[in-house]
Amino acid sequence: MCVSIRPIPDSVRLRVAGDVETVLTVPYETDERFLVGLSDGTLLLGWYDDDMRCRWEVARDGAGIVRFDGDLARVEWRVEWVTVATFDPRVVEPDVPPALPLFPDLDRWAA
Repeated sequence: MCVSIRPIPDSVRLRVAGDVETVLTVPYETDERFLVGLSDGTLLLGWYDDDMRCRWEVARDGAGIVRFDGDLARVEWRVEWVTVATFDPRVVEPDVPPALPLFPDLDRWAA
């Protein structure tokens, strides 16, 4: 099946319909963006513009196919849970691990 996520007009809440039926309150901090995580591995980035219209973007692809229609986000896959959280750039863009030396023995002798 699928899940549809649509903002409730004149509020900062999201109505989730489909496999999961619930209303989620969007948390706000200094950054106006928020994250919506789904059990299929999809991570959506959402934000409200100046006219309080919700905008969406895929931060990480999951198993499902994500489609946007205006302020509606639709994930076409079986979903068991949905959660919402404040935006954290470390979640969306994880740190790049340091490069490992290609030949550690040669690097030791070169020094």
